[in-house]
Amino acid sequence: MYCAVALFAPVIAPFDPLASSDLPLVHPDATHLLGTNDLAQDIFSMLIWGTRATLILGFLGAVVSTALGTTVGIVTGYYRGWTDEVIMRILDVIMTIPSFPLLLLLTFFFSPGIYLTAVIMGLLGSFNCVRIIRAQTLSLAAADFIIGTKALGARDGYIMVRHILPNILPLVGMKFVTSAQHFMLVGIGLGFLGMADPNVVDWGQMIERASTNGGITLGLWWWLIPPGLAVTGISLALAWFAYALEDEMNPHLQVMRI
Repeated sequence: MYCAVALFAPVIAPFDPLASSDLPLVHPDATHLLGTNDLAQDIFSMLIWGTRATLILGFLGAVVSTALGTTVGIVTGYYRGWTDEVIMRILDVIMTIPSFPLLLLLTFFFSPGIYLTAVIMGLLGSFNCVRIIRAQTLSLAAADFIIGTKALGARDGYIMVRHILPNILPLVGMKFVTSAQHFMLVGIGLGFLGMADPNVVDWGQMIERASTNGGITLGLWWWLIPPGLAVTGISLALAWFAYALEDEMNPHLQVMRI
């Protein structure tokens, strides 16, 4: 549903989300389904367009993170040796730096747009993915069927693509979903802190403006609650999807939960 809303945002939203309409702080009515904010912007239109921004940050960041993390994790776990040692030591050093403050620092100095922000989040989030995929690759590389394939003269690239990658795809899929959820919440956090692209509407900016411009003190529920519910809904949906993937990967977990 969220994907459909993001895709058809220009059709669903009745107003330009950044344009001022009639009057500020209008209660929900037939014209403005969720009322307007202090700048007379239509909140329903902002909510719809904010869905697109949130999904772009989440899914693009997850694509970058899982693609890079999977590639590096497979290569280092398969070849091992000094290359693996050097890369892992570099990752150990980088991972001692808190990623969110580093992201804030980068966005402050470079003021990136939404797409570049998603790429930066993906790069910072790929380090953990590398460690997870590498650990799984180390286990697979020592398996009998991989050793037998090597003995038959198969090339390393063939083994990694045709034998190792298919066996870790469920793990990659689960990592993609959890990364997307994480990056969406990080993007909303950037918007709430005023570090997001001001030319793009997102739910974090909506919540921040409502909380600092009378949305709470004046009881303007239509201004604050809708983006809050949207954030909660998409976070829960992705969390449940991740649990479903985890149960498919390991049915014993489902039995233990029951």
